[in-house]
Amino acid sequence: MSHAVLNRVVQDIVLRAATEEDHEALIALEGTAPNAGAELLQARRNFFARTDAYPSSRVLVVEQDGVVVGVECVAMTEVRVAGGHRKTAYSFNTRVLPGLQRRRLGPGMLEAAERWAIDQGASYLTGLIKTSNAPSMKMVTSLGWQTIGRFDYLVLDLARFEPDGTPRAVQFDLYRDPHLMRLRLAAVQSHHFVPVFLERELFSPPPDGAYTGSWTAGERTGTAWLSLWDDRPARGLDPFAFRAVKAFDVMIEGREALDAFTNLAGVLRLHGVRQLLVPLPAESAACAMLRPFAEEIVDLNFVVKCLDDSGPVPPGPLFFDIRH
Repeated sequence: MSHAVLNRVVQDIVLRAATEEDHEALIALEGTAPNAGAELLQARRNFFARTDAYPSSRVLVVEQDGVVVGVECVAMTEVRVAGGHRKTAYSFNTRVLPGLQRRRLGPGMLEAAERWAIDQGASYLTGLIKTSNAPSMKMVTSLGWQTIGRFDYLVLDLARFEPDGTPRAVQFDLYRDPHLMRLRLAAVQSHHFVPVFLERELFSPPPDGAYTGSWTAGERTGTAWLSLWDDRPARGLDPFAFRAVKAFDVMIEGREALDAFTNLAGVLRLHGVRQLLVPLPAESAACAMLRPFAEEIVDLNFVVKCLDDSGPVPPGPLFFDIRH
């Protein structure tokens, strides 16, 4: 979609697609967040630098008198439905300059994200909103969004998962070729996936290129799917601003699954990963298994707006397939 189509003037506000010239202003806007630190800002800088190279995401900015005062990010994903998957857009990282929240910029930003998603052929526009964020929940409800599930956003310190010393067969295969990566993911789309976000140490060297890994421990104890990207714009897209994003799936429940996760944590630590930020359906077995190990838990509503005649999206986790 061209910038001209996205441009929209609301009173003295201009809503348009971001350009490379906006990157520093966007970083300054991110710096107004309560949790903004050097690591988060560097991750945001990497993300904004990457988006220009990929048609599967868009950064929208709100401009007032030539100054960027708001940002809305949207990326293409997929969601599981009966009979397959549907193209789905995911709205995230909405931010407005402090003092302008009462200008009701949010509806216009979501409308622009909607138009872009429809142009990409998406059936749904989705998002995660804190259950405590009553103003945002009221806004999206008034715009026709529905709440169809609740997620617990778990912050897991991998150092807390220590193996008990029992020998186990561990296999971890890394694929550098992006075509192999896509084929590998296509082969497992029938499984029940949940998104996982992997945050690396700020000064850890990035992996050399794009990887996808499958990992198993013991017999049928668990399987994980992992992608790591470096910081170069031509190599990958991380729509959630952290260094690595892909899916994690515990295939069975119980003690064996927890043992499998512990071994997985050890493998990830070897690759410089120190935290997993995992949004899981609140009532899922995986959430119950990992909740006691969480340093922090944030309650989120999973909200969805249907953009065509596909009907309501079934409740449950998303399968994120970020297209390069």
